[in-house]
Amino acid sequence: MEKKGVLYFGIIILIILIGGILWLNNDVSQKQQEGLGGIASKQIVELSDDNPTFDEWGKNFPDYLDMYLTVETEQPIPTEFGGNLSYSKLIRYPQLTLLWAGYPFSLDANEERGHFWVQVDQMDTARNNKDFLNAHGFAAFGGQPTACMNCHSGWTPWLLKNVAKNDWVAFNSTKYWTMIKNIPAMNGMKEGSPEHSGPHGGKRMGVTCADCHAPNTMELRLTRPALINALVKFRGYEPDPVQGVKASREEMRTLVCSQCHVEYYFRPTGQKVKVIGESIASDSSKKWWNGTQKTYDEIDSWRDGNKPTEIEVDGIELVFPWGEWKKGQPFRIEMFDDYYEKARAVFDKDWVHKITGAPMIKIQHPESELFSGGVHAANGVSCADCHMPYIRKGSKKMTQHNVTSPLQNINAACKTCHTQSEEYLKSQIKDIQNSVAYDLRSAEYSIVSLINDTKNLREALGGLEQYQSDGKPDAAKISAELKDVLELHRKSQMRADFVGAENSTGFHNPREASRMLLQAVDMARQGQAKLVEIAAANGIKDFKTSTLGFEDMQKLNPGEIRYKVDMNGHKAGDRYYEHENINGNPPAKLLEDDKNLNPYNYTYVDKK
Repeated sequence: MEKKGVLYFGIIILIILIGGILWLNNDVSQKQQEGLGGIASKQIVELSDDNPTFDEWGKNFPDYLDMYLTVETEQPIPTEFGGNLSYSKLIRYPQLTLLWAGYPFSLDANEERGHFWVQVDQMDTARNNKDFLNAHGFAAFGGQPTACMNCHSGWTPWLLKNVAKNDWVAFNSTKYWTMIKNIPAMNGMKEGSPEHSGPHGGKRMGVTCADCHAPNTMELRLTRPALINALVKFRGYEPDPVQGVKASREEMRTLVCSQCHVEYYFRPTGQKVKVIGESIASDSSKKWWNGTQKTYDEIDSWRDGNKPTEIEVDGIELVFPWGEWKKGQPFRIEMFDDYYEKARAVFDKDWVHKITGAPMIKIQHPESELFSGGVHAANGVSCADCHMPYIRKGSKKMTQHNVTSPLQNINAACKTCHTQSEEYLKSQIKDIQNSVAYDLRSAEYSIVSLINDTKNLREALGGLEQYQSDGKPDAAKISAELKDVLELHRKSQMRADFVGAENSTGFHNPREASRMLLQAVDMARQGQAKLVEIAAANGIKDFKTSTLGFEDMQKLNPGEIRYKVDMNGHKAGDRYYEHENINGNPPAKLLEDDKNLNPYNYTYVDKK
């Protein structure tokens, strides 16, 4: 009996050991899979560009999806110069209404909310509402083109391939609201359902996994033709069928961001192109608010018998103005001067300034350009190193996919390289941004002063016979007299707009940011000096220049956007945005900071 008991005991111990080994092996295998992004075998799906939705790709990478979707439900966090609380930038910086006079940004510009929201916000903005803009003094606005979707929608590559049939110019030239109607219903959605119009794989889906990752290997890749074209044509890269261009993985960790975080413009091709139109253009019962014939329906779905048609329009192409910026070079603002000057015969301006008459260039989010010449880029740091740092989740080492400011996790984003305390690093960043923000406000106030003075001299010149036609002021004659001043306005504002549109408040390259802002101030003051000379040469006495500041800017505060006329079910005076957290007032603390930043009240600015 004793022998049998020992045998049974040994068998039990052996079973326990085998079970333990099997458990340990399974645990190790699971942790290895988790290290790849939390893949669970029962959730594995075959990924494809035919379904680029992050809900689908997230089945294989649930932890990354959870990180990405954090911004959807988290409380918005404002920071001194950014954050994801979508307050009105025009209320915080009223000078922008004057700087952008005559351009839709002067009506609607809010703080950005992050990659998840980019398509939602693009569809909601007043800048994408033809009826609203036309009723607010932008009578020439014909509607945004699909070119605007390149950075806002993860459906862009699918639409380019399946709807535009890989015709790059036709894709860009189609009306925005026409193209978006063609996004398919995926993941069990029903065509035309609320989910189909939503942000989770529907028409309001923003940036997605497929924008930066290949479905079969998950290696980094470029999916946006505008960047690939610019890198190959202007910057000396070779094309690659998988990655887009031949580049190292470390380069790709910046280049995938450069698909959107850049300056761009819509270059007219000079040729007609056939694109999708809408049958509503032939329905005489459908009118815009002012009684003119509708040419498309400002909604994301086909409805009321409206169907796709084929029309012919002027072709445009999304282009990055990098012709003077060569591979291996840091970016300089003069490269844009040179590029846009050479392109003037084809593209001479984004808009004519409503007050000065200057042909203006509107700069968009040029993070890639500014970063290229900074100390971090010089030391081989990529965008992802700081904005998508490695973090630990249990046993997993993962890249942070809630792409946000490094200030939200200094320990992960900065202390991999920097040994100083978090508090020290945060104070250094804030000091740099305060300094650049002071320079930026100085530039903006100088340019607004130039605009104000140009307006006064235009009125004075309009009273002189030599600047009149048929007894009325001739704008063309006056602009010819002010040509040098208008060029200074164009170039000075390009520089201020560059730093204002760039999302780091100069931190990506504070030296270059401050250099171009010093140029902006100098050009604006040169413009004022030339106005005095022109006034004197034309016998206009007592012409004086202005020096406007913070309190003068506050008088330009437009308040929240509201309807001016009864329109589309809304009454005059109704708030444009339905959600109160969009286009509202910035936190009072930020306005107090701005008040003390220029002039530089160091006792306030430098306090902890």
